[in-house]
Amino acid sequence: MTKMKNKYIIALLLLFNCQFSMVSAQRIMTLAECVDAARKKNISAKDAQHDIQMAREQQKLARTKYFPNLSVSAFHFESSDYLAKYRVLDQDEINQLNADMDGDFTVDDFTIGIIKKGTSTGLTLIEPLYTGGRVSNYNKLADLQVNARNLQRDVTDDQIVMDTEFLYYKTLELHETDKTLAAFEKELENIHQDAFNAWENGIVNKNDVLSVELAQDHLSALRIRATNGCNLLRRALAKHIGMPDEDIDVDTTLNKDIIAPELLAVNIQSALENRSETRLLDLLVEKSVLERKIAAADMRPILAVGATASYSKLASTDWNKRLMGFVTVQIPLSTFWSERHEYKRKKIEEQKSLDFRKDKRELISLQIQDAYDNLVSTYKQTQVAQKSIARAEENMRINREHYREGLTTMTVLLDAQRQQQQAMSQYNSAVSEYLQAKTRYLILTGRRQNAL
Repeated sequence: MTKMKNKYIIALLLLFNCQFSMVSAQRIMTLAECVDAARKKNISAKDAQHDIQMAREQQKLARTKYFPNLSVSAFHFESSDYLAKYRVLDQDEINQLNADMDGDFTVDDFTIGIIKKGTSTGLTLIEPLYTGGRVSNYNKLADLQVNARNLQRDVTDDQIVMDTEFLYYKTLELHETDKTLAAFEKELENIHQDAFNAWENGIVNKNDVLSVELAQDHLSALRIRATNGCNLLRRALAKHIGMPDEDIDVDTTLNKDIIAPELLAVNIQSALENRSETRLLDLLVEKSVLERKIAAADMRPILAVGATASYSKLASTDWNKRLMGFVTVQIPLSTFWSERHEYKRKKIEEQKSLDFRKDKRELISLQIQDAYDNLVSTYKQTQVAQKSIARAEENMRINREHYREGLTTMTVLLDAQRQQQQAMSQYNSAVSEYLQAKTRYLILTGRRQNAL
């Protein structure tokens, strides 16, 4: 019975442990998965999408200005006295009547009150025929805002991709650093064993053993730092891609496909025209032109036609129906000399936007050239780092053999091991920087679809 009970408890513990492992399992994500998540859940991406939705609502609002303005009204009043009074006889006639009939009549006896209370309801329709370009230009401006917000979303998306890659590759770089350090820890264990054996045999003194142990302690400290840094970057990456509550890690398969920069190079002028920022600058100029036209429209007359239908009861006890059409012209006389200053201000803003576009286009061209120079630089660094690894490995092999043969010291051997470690770390860092530089260059040359 006790054995059965123990087996039952063990089974429950195993089941609980299995469920706990499933709940707390770490999610391994590729770069493409991280970028996809960031594009959907990053706060900047959400803000960009909300801006587009607001611009579309503004666009729909502008469309309604083409439709007639329809309003309904209702009115009821009651007065303490009649709003109008009608005298049947004047004072002279009343005096004559009093004389003829020996009466005592007053003016009030021959006054009829008109409209003491009333009710009215009506429907008014006004359709503008000419507004000087206000409505059409406002609609063009609303359309432009939608286009601008879409382009701004693309710019935001580009930045999200680059930021995601930075966090991803930095995390991956620390993983590679940890793997490198782990490999060197094993190498140091072998060196330590050789030194220990040599010390026991009286070939070397204990200083060699202690030197190796100090190097092992140093590597252990570096691994702790790498682990802590990696954990921090993983949490930062999770927050960036909108998954702050999940335990994620990157796919540690490092993409070392290094492409020569000249195979990715494009003409700067064509790249400039493909940039979302360049198109945004064009829209900025268009916006200033439309605002100038709207300012000019504010100085022009407005022509509108309309109709009104009313249903009222005022002087009589019956409801009266009435239909009326009208034409109205509004000429802004007093605003003509005030609004022309606004028009001049908008003309100056238009020229400023032209100058601003010219300046920013030049800066974008410099940015593209800088991105390519950086790509070339990081590419060369990967080539140098790769050669350094081969040299460091050969140097380590030679010094290892020389130490075993007693031809060199432990200090030289450990220095060779340190150089090999540095060469590996520099290569991992160079590859990470190259991959980021490649993505940045592709994005800054308008090839965002090829960035991943």
